[in-house]
Amino acid sequence: MAKTHLLSLDLGALEDLTASLGEPRFRARQIQEWMFRHLETDFRKMTNLPKKLIEKLEETAEISVLKEKSRQDSVDGTRKWAFETHDGHVFETVMIPSGDRRSICVSSQVGCAMGCTFCRTATMGFIRNLTLGEILEQAHFVSRYVREQDGARLSNVIFMGMGEPLHNISNVSAACRVLNAESGFGIGKSHITVSTSGVVPKIREWAEIAPDFKLAVSLNGSNDTMRSSLMPVNRRWNIDNLLAAADEYIALTGQKLTFEYILIKDKTCTPDAARELKRIASQRNCKINLIPLNKGEDPALQPPPEEEILAFEAILRQGDFEVLRRRPRGPDILAACGQLAIPLKKVA
Repeated sequence: MAKTHLLSLDLGALEDLTASLGEPRFRARQIQEWMFRHLETDFRKMTNLPKKLIEKLEETAEISVLKEKSRQDSVDGTRKWAFETHDGHVFETVMIPSGDRRSICVSSQVGCAMGCTFCRTATMGFIRNLTLGEILEQAHFVSRYVREQDGARLSNVIFMGMGEPLHNISNVSAACRVLNAESGFGIGKSHITVSTSGVVPKIREWAEIAPDFKLAVSLNGSNDTMRSSLMPVNRRWNIDNLLAAADEYIALTGQKLTFEYILIKDKTCTPDAARELKRIASQRNCKINLIPLNKGEDPALQPPPEEEILAFEAILRQGDFEVLRRRPRGPDILAACGQLAIPLKKVA
């Protein structure tokens, strides 16, 4: 019988587990403190637990279930890991250092069903959702790594790795709560961002169950023709549907929404597209996050030259909303936006 993954348990479930092992329920809080404050994975180092409980935990439970398959280091300090799950699937996680900040780009699924043409993860197809524990173990692993390497703490979490987070909304929202909780990782809500490709019904659901966490919507096209050619999701929920959901989200949560917009030469990075995007952004409480395409394998999709990006930005900056450009991190190790992929769906 498989051991219980403790990172998948909330406090109540962990209390039930300790009780089932014949121990007081308060032991659950002690175990949580070891897992999240001390980032411990070895039960024998949990010095305030009785020996009998330690032995029972070793028999029935585990904190680490992911196997590190590989690690790659970029020239810019970005690091990427490939993790193997208990059932032999592999996914990737990225850590991005920037000054005093340490950000983790978390995967929520193995593969992805959305089929965006500019994203390498789409080549994998959808394999399965990651469990709550598998999501949290990414943060747990990287937290230990940055502490051991330079005494730093994980400061930001972005659900922009493999997968569509809102297709795994229950586990992702639960993970956000643990990432934020003082008894968990203690990361501020404003430092936790979930990105969606535009699953319209789930945007309202997210506003209802996790209104305090930041939401980013991958717009990536300023009109339906362009967006549908890049993102199949637009054929089901077009831009008008998406913007209506975005407005509802803003009204329900009071949050500023981020629109992510990929810049592709002669497609999305044109003066007309900039003017269309400016009209969209000017009507709502939002900011625009520009993402120059990270070159992939499709010769029809190319990053625009710097002068075209600057011209695009100049049009946007005539509006009364914030415009940011995301600088690529880790492109030399295929760790940048849209570059995560595992060639094999399952390890032999």
